[in-house]
Amino acid sequence: MLAHTLFVWICFLADEILMVLFPGDYLLNGLLFVANLGFCAVILTIRKFDFLESVLFAILWGMFYDFFCANTFLVYAIIYGITACLLRLWSKHMTETLIESLILCIVTIFAKDIMVYCYMVFQRITTLSLMEWAEHYELLTLLANTILVMIIVLLMRIKDDYLFMKEKRIRKGEKIEWFRLKSKD
Repeated sequence: MLAHTLFVWICFLADEILMVLFPGDYLLNGLLFVANLGFCAVILTIRKFDFLESVLFAILWGMFYDFFCANTFLVYAIIYGITACLLRLWSKHMTETLIESLILCIVTIFAKDIMVYCYMVFQRITTLSLMEWAEHYELLTLLANTILVMIIVLLMRIKDDYLFMKEKRIRKGEKIEWFRLKSKD
């Protein structure tokens, strides 16, 4: 669990670095890019957890994003939790291929962003129409995150392979110790 948490934290840190390197134009004179590496890392990580653990993990990272990145109160925590519930429905029918992981991340980014947009319209925080929002905000966000998600999926596989090899080494050591104890009898 610690390795998963550290990986997600590093991805959120990379999000913040990308947002400093590519600042947004909030006057909507151009396209706006929002990095979602941390969100994608959460999505790819919780696929391996059971339902309750995945929802709690997503809510906690949503709270982290709320307080340290978005400066909102529980908006992203609720949205990450809803997205985790939706993910549990979708991921039952998916495998772990690169294309399916890429599509899953892009679709969940879109679902998260549409929930944020609906919240903003409901609270009258924005006056953008859906088409303006999709053109100025969502287009570049989805296109740029497609490239970044491929990198996250590959890093996720490297992390999972490392954890598997580490667990295999521990199990092998336990097996040798068991044989050593058994031979003393």
